[in-house]
Amino acid sequence: MTSAAVAASKDAGREENPEAAIRKLFPRLPVSSVKKTDIDGFYEVVADGNVIYVHLKTGHLFVGDLYARDGKNLTAEARNRFAAERLSVLTEADKEKAVKVGNGKHVVIEITDPDCPFCRKMHEYWAKRPDVTRYVFFLPLSIHPDAEKKARYILAAENKELALWEAYSGELDNNREKLSKSYDDKGLLAAHRAVVTKLGVQSTPVFWVDGKYVSGANIPLVESIIGKCKLAEGTKPGAAAACEDEGQKK
Repeated sequence: MTSAAVAASKDAGREENPEAAIRKLFPRLPVSSVKKTDIDGFYEVVADGNVIYVHLKTGHLFVGDLYARDGKNLTAEARNRFAAERLSVLTEADKEKAVKVGNGKHVVIEITDPDCPFCRKMHEYWAKRPDVTRYVFFLPLSIHPDAEKKARYILAAENKELALWEAYSGELDNNREKLSKSYDDKGLLAAHRAVVTKLGVQSTPVFWVDGKYVSGANIPLVESIIGKCKLAEGTKPGAAAACEDEGQKK
């Protein structure tokens, strides 16, 4: 057998890397990680923050939760593991570049777009949660032509929290006088984009709520993590708003 034939024989017996094979099968799938499962030929794939499954031998893609025989939700475990891995790359220096809102006991890392309807819905929700501290990072999407201008407006403002409320309340919508101006954000939007890329986020809104990953305006999931907040009644004039249980502790 010639050396060329031997090389060809070796190549024929060499299996393609699973991640490369999955990318070839689904070229438009934004794959960020691939992990073999206990099922032969069945791979756990993380794409755009979601956990899905691909069976390489058949080429089938499965979307949904995978359960073990004992009832354990393997997909939920994978989501939590992946979210924890991604959040671990976020540094205190990164958080200092975010727009910080609130001073509550629950920590929320937020990836948002000023013109995303579901982002605004969640902004309204967080406004009723004095028990959270939000670290807001901007990811202006190309489908929203004014989103980048609004993000720069917020990041260039002396009072960034106030500017955030102005943008998300809709006060800047179609305000060409303000949106036509240039704002010097001192490189903060570029820094936000770098953080978002590092976290592997490509859509909005995305949150880490006390370290657990939440995609979209999923309020039931948020409340399964940190509970509900009923604003305490009868607080003293000038006192900060608090959830009912926190108000009872005072």
